[in-house]
Amino acid sequence: MDDEFVLIRETKPLLTSMLGHAGVRPGKAAAADVLTTVEVFRRFAAVPVDDAASPQDDGDGVLAQFGTFDFDGVREFWADLTRQFIEADDEDVMWQLRCTFHWTPNAETEALGSGDLWSFGIPLDDFFAEALALPGWAWALAGVRAPRHLTIELGQV
Repeated sequence: MDDEFVLIRETKPLLTSMLGHAGVRPGKAAAADVLTTVEVFRRFAAVPVDDAASPQDDGDGVLAQFGTFDFDGVREFWADLTRQFIEADDEDVMWQLRCTFHWTPNAETEALGSGDLWSFGIPLDDFFAEALALPGWAWALAGVRAPRHLTIELGQV
């Protein structure tokens, strides 16, 4: 993959393929899929994207976030890794590729609160170390409960 490049629109198929080779597919997820997905996403985050502005210009970065939210009328706890791209030719066009695990919330997940961390200005290894220590991600990686499902979505924001 070192000699290859991908375009923003190709990032979802690439991530989905990388996850598939590791035995993870969108949909129903097992507790062990969380760690596998993080390991794959860590490799995916280092793949250069040809039509995105550079990471040094904040045009390519990763967001780790977690929390209990009520989107689309469904209250759920989620842990999410998002790779955000700003198009190199048009800084007004932003894309996000979201890789999100969903759980039914309970008192334990409610107590975790919410949090987020961006990779901008942080080496990726340091970012992932800090991100995975966030309370919600630490809980998700502990494998206490299997997620209800995994979603992968790419879209403009």
